Order: sequence, then C-alpha cells, then structure tokens
Amino acid sequence: MLNSIDNIIRSSKENPTYECIVDFSFETELLLCEVINVERSWLKANPNYILSDEQEIKFSKLKLRREKGEPIAYIIGNRGFWTLDLKVNESVLIPRPESELIIELSLDLPLTNKADVLDLGTGSGALALALASERKGWSITGTDVSIDALKVAEFNKEYHRLNNVEFIKSFWFEEFEKKSPGQSKFDLIVSNPPYLGKDDPHLDKGDLKYEPNIALIAAENGKANLETIIFSSVTFLRDQGWLLVEHGFDQAPIVRKFFGEAGFKKCQTVKDLNNHDRVTMGLLEF
Repeated sequence: MLNSIDNIIRSSKENPTYECIVDFSFETELLLCEVINVERSWLKANPNYILSDEQEIKFSKLKLRREKGEPIAYIIGNRGFWTLDLKVNESVLIPRPESELIIELSLDLPLTNKADVLDLGTGSGALALALASERKGWSITGTDVSIDALKVAEFNKEYHRLNNVEFIKSFWFEEFEKKSPGQSKFDLIVSNPPYLGKDDPHLDKGDLKYEPNIALIAAENGKANLETIIFSSVTFLRDQGWLLVEHGFDQAPIVRKFFGEAGFKKCQTVKDLNNHDRVTMGLLEF
C-alpha cells in the first residue's frame, strides 16, 4: 500500500521495529531522505507526499537492512562529524561524537597558525578534515594502512575542498621512518587507533558488528597500537609538540603510564560528554 511521509513517520513512532535504536522517527526520516533524495526540511514541508511504487520498495529494503542491525551510516552512506558531512562505507570506522573531543582540545592548544599536524589511522579523514576546516593555515597529513579507507578520505577531502590536507598510506609511522632523521616533524599528532581487545564483548553489539576489525581491534588486549603510537611519536614531535590519543574508557591509567614513560609532560585524561575517560594528551619538551 502506498504511504505518505506523515503516515510512515507516525508508524515508526507507534510501532518501532529497530532493536536498540533510541530515535526511531529520526532514522526513518533519514531513510526517507535517501529514498526521495531530499533534505529533512523538505520532509517537514511536505508531510502528505506519497511515495511512488519504486520509492516504497526501496524504502522497505533499506528499512529491512536497518532492522537487521546494519548501521544507518552505512545504509545512507554518510555521517556528520564536527561541522562536516562525511562519506562513510564498510571500509572505515563510523565517526562518533566522542571523537570530536580531540578536535575541541586540539583547537585550544597554543599552536601557531602554521602548525604541522599528523593524524594517524585517519579512516574517513574525520579528524584531519575537521582540523583542516578550522585551521586553514595548518598543514595536515592523514595516514592509514587501508587503501580503501584512503579512497574514502580523499573523496571527503575533495568534497569539502580542503587543500591543506594530504593522505598517505602508512602503518603508523612506517613511511616517515624511511625518511632522513628529522625530516618529518610535527607540532601536533592525533589518533583514534584501534583499542579493543579481540574478545571485547562490545564487538558483538550495535554498529561494531559491521565495522572493519582493522579499525577496532588491537593486540595485547587493545593496548598494542596505543603503546606504539605513544612511544614512537617522541621521534616525530618537535619541542613543545603535543600528542592526543583516543582510547577506551578503562584504559586511561595504562595510557597515562605510557605517556609518562615516553617522557611527556602535562599529561591529563579528559572525559567525554558521557563522563567516560576518552582522550589523553601530553606535551613533549626537550
């Protein structure tokens, strides 16, 4: 039976069918926007619009995918992060609001208008591009080991016309280690690396079931990448350079321990909006 926008949204409120989804009507609106190829404001202005047979079939297919648990971001192909709308697919981690804390903290640092910045494990390019959009004078490099992820990041860079960013293939600092000593130096390094252990129960829940394991799981119960990044970054930071890393809510003590052992000063862990330890930062002084 043909449905109007108003009826579909009302039905989603009265008979929610997506498991573990808080705002059913919001996600229904996102699916409708994808099907009709309009903005949400258009839905509000045209509540009596009747879906065509083709649109109704497409909506039903997308709705079924969501009901089975597929992330809404992968279904519609994008996710908002900071002030940017970013393309995402199964090759990249879905950007999360918690990671915006790195952007907030980075923008408050006492850096010059010509700072060199490195984003390790860039994925969709979320951190690198958000910083680039706010600091046009910064020169930002984003790295990832996944070619497919770098294709997504490049698309997002071109879409937002952010020319102060470049993306390169590298496993953490691997490509920079090939250069002459001192050739690659940064004023700020940021990273949201994989930090879950392979047996973490969260991997079987929600969006994580669909996201790439390479962007989620690290050895040593989730600590290996954090340790590598923290200790290796000392070689690639300038004097008065900063390192900011995102980590699990229960990893702050070991992460601060790594920071201290690596020689960082002014180390602190900052909580996210859910009051969870989320980002640890430190200053390198020679």
